[in-house]
Amino acid sequence: MSESESVFSEFPHKSLRSAALAAIREAILCGQLRPGQHLVESDLAEQMGISRAPIREALRQLETEGLVVSLPHRGTFVTQLSVQDVWEIYTLRAAVEGLAARLVAQNATAEEIAHLEESVAQMEQSAEAGDLELLARQDMAFHEYLCRAAHHNRLLDAWLSMNAQIRTMIDLTNCLYLPAEEIVRCHAEVVDAIRQRQAERAARVISGHIWDVGERIWHEMEASARAAAEGTVSRE
Repeated sequence: MSESESVFSEFPHKSLRSAALAAIREAILCGQLRPGQHLVESDLAEQMGISRAPIREALRQLETEGLVVSLPHRGTFVTQLSVQDVWEIYTLRAAVEGLAARLVAQNATAEEIAHLEESVAQMEQSAEAGDLELLARQDMAFHEYLCRAAHHNRLLDAWLSMNAQIRTMIDLTNCLYLPAEEIVRCHAEVVDAIRQRQAERAARVISGHIWDVGERIWHEMEASARAAAEGTVSRE
């Protein structure tokens, strides 16, 4: 897709800033706007049929979410995540969700535990059907619900601040980095620990799972970077 081609064919008629924010965010998350792509306010405004002001406000919000970066005298670009970015996101996520799992195991209601059990059952169905795209969405929904069930507002804010970048990594790599059966098994073990009120076990399992995924991602990124560098050298 060329940068001039519109990815906003149907623009909703609601708050212009909110609509622009939602449309640009989704275009980034689903890969229609690619990492490193230059985002020109006038082009986006023309595609959406609105003024530049709501676009400018939306881009500022997306910068706080880490989805775009504004460079002096150059403009605004879709963020390209580095190995360091991935390491920071996943180490922080492991700490945040470890605390969430501990709190949920200590305080969850029967209804909240039942919701987590149903989430794992749905993930198992998707894994058996080979629907990895649906499994990835269910995986993210499980983790978000876990953080919400902790009833810790600042913890949830920290997780949500990483959510968009985590989604971007999953969507752009189109990879879960673990076998589907292993993902289901890990989440089932977390729920089992929560059900039995084993707070430290729940925290250990979820943190270990996140560390494992994070390590696989940043090691693959390092390998890709080395391969690209070697290819450049060989062509010189």
